[in-house]
Amino acid sequence: MVSHSLALGLCLAAGLAAQTADLIYFNGRIATLWEAKPRAAAVAVRGGRFLAVGSNEEVLKTASAGTKKIDLKGAPVLPGIIETHTHPISAALAEKDGPVPVMRSIPEIQEYIRKQAATAAAGKLIFVPKVYSTRLKERRYPDRYELDAAAPGRLAMADNGYASVLNSALLKKLGITRDTPQPSNGKIIKDAKGEPTGLVLGASDLLGKLRATRAPSHADRLWAIREMQKAYNAVGITSTFDRGQGPDGFRAYQELQRKGELTVRTTVTYLLGARGTPEQVRREMQQIPFVTGYGDEWLRVGPIKTIVDGGILIGTAFLREPYGDNTQIYGYVEDDYRGVLAVPKENLFEMARVANELGWQMTSHTTGGGATDLLLDAYEAADREKPIKGRRFTITHVNFPNDQAIARAKKLGVAFDCQPAWLHLDGPAIKDVFGPERMKHFIPLRSIIDGGLIVGGGSDHMIRFDARNAINPYHPFFGMWMAITRKTVDGNVLNPEQRITRQEALNMWTVNGAYMGFDEKDKGSIQPGMLADFVVTTKDYFTCPEDEIKDIEAAITVVGGKVVHRRAGW
Repeated sequence: MVSHSLALGLCLAAGLAAQTADLIYFNGRIATLWEAKPRAAAVAVRGGRFLAVGSNEEVLKTASAGTKKIDLKGAPVLPGIIETHTHPISAALAEKDGPVPVMRSIPEIQEYIRKQAATAAAGKLIFVPKVYSTRLKERRYPDRYELDAAAPGRLAMADNGYASVLNSALLKKLGITRDTPQPSNGKIIKDAKGEPTGLVLGASDLLGKLRATRAPSHADRLWAIREMQKAYNAVGITSTFDRGQGPDGFRAYQELQRKGELTVRTTVTYLLGARGTPEQVRREMQQIPFVTGYGDEWLRVGPIKTIVDGGILIGTAFLREPYGDNTQIYGYVEDDYRGVLAVPKENLFEMARVANELGWQMTSHTTGGGATDLLLDAYEAADREKPIKGRRFTITHVNFPNDQAIARAKKLGVAFDCQPAWLHLDGPAIKDVFGPERMKHFIPLRSIIDGGLIVGGGSDHMIRFDARNAINPYHPFFGMWMAITRKTVDGNVLNPEQRITRQEALNMWTVNGAYMGFDEKDKGSIQPGMLADFVVTTKDYFTCPEDEIKDIEAAITVVGGKVVHRRAGW
């Protein structure tokens, strides 16, 4: 018996075959992810969509005198990559004034400060962004004296948005001494003698102005999207989810869409602070003049999102139970500490309820198990008023889903947006913080997939253009390799029982991403009638040695039948 979707696809293929192709790519090794024809040699494109998929002989029949034919010469081909979690505007703007070096140790931070001090005007703050102790060789933050040594007398600060290290000159300027009272929304860390070490946690009222970057202009945002989309195309990305924009970001995307300048199809997430009262949250949501699904194949409104807790890299993820005694890597030791909830429970529940009423798809950032459980509580409460199962509500990051959370998500039809890069880069540092029992549930992809959930492959790309050295690495084949091998940066394998297959990893960056954006009829696979997005790769993803998956590059990236990237020599 032929399934309904398969029969529909075959009928569509038969109808399209009567037309002639604009383009034909032939002599390839094409993994289609199409049920009817998992493997093909050729594709025909007409009007930006696939006209035919099959053997060379079948597809070449669609040619006319004006059809352009491209011989792939046996090269492997995959569907276009769908990256489910990026922040392209902020990532590009971080390097608008020049590259930000990768800093993996305290000496490298000191070297960066020395170089900045050599050119920066006297009195200007030397700011070192996105310094995470989990990614430093020393597994700790530098102290004030180490920053002092790099640029004596200058103002310097290493920061990640929550934890900051201030050198002695900056502490003096801010009037922070051993006698300074603790801020209401943070903590000044002091040594055994009571002197500030330089590390300040939180304290947004005190440090907010120092952390603030130059407000980007509309022109800055246009530049950032253009440049980052080129970088995404260069690694095979044809679609992405921008996971956090407000009105200004939407306007920038809309202008480029009107001008026909987008080269990555983008689903934009609307970020909501969800502060104030539940009624204020409701009114703010009611005033947004669009809802999930508005747009076209190039630019579409995606989910509405809020930030429920902090992060595992900075020790603010909200856990099910206290962190325990191994939190020195974060710069503190505190009994009964469970992390930070950024949104009041009643606001989160109201947001889910209103999203359900208005027709929004919803997602929320959760990194700790306690935050994930709370979000599922909110989704269940909304579901009791009106079923959400077909709405594809999502959880972003969801680093520690236990078996109960997976089962609850399955019942609600909730999808997960996961970032294997944190497993690879941060697993060795945090495994001692959380301990073996909790680490069993750290990005448990095997359990998630076996539990019947859709899981998307994303990076949470925030800073740098470099695909493999960005914060966080957005190279899709690097990410797939992480999910398949679970190898960490120190060469070990973390919870090998949670490894997934090559097919499952590829699904995360293709068909699953399409599903999460309600786009499974348009992209994620190569079949007649779907958008002609695909990538020609330098190695065969399915047959190359496992450890070479991370080295795969995009030789040619095609979006809507148009080549948007071609690697030198191809």
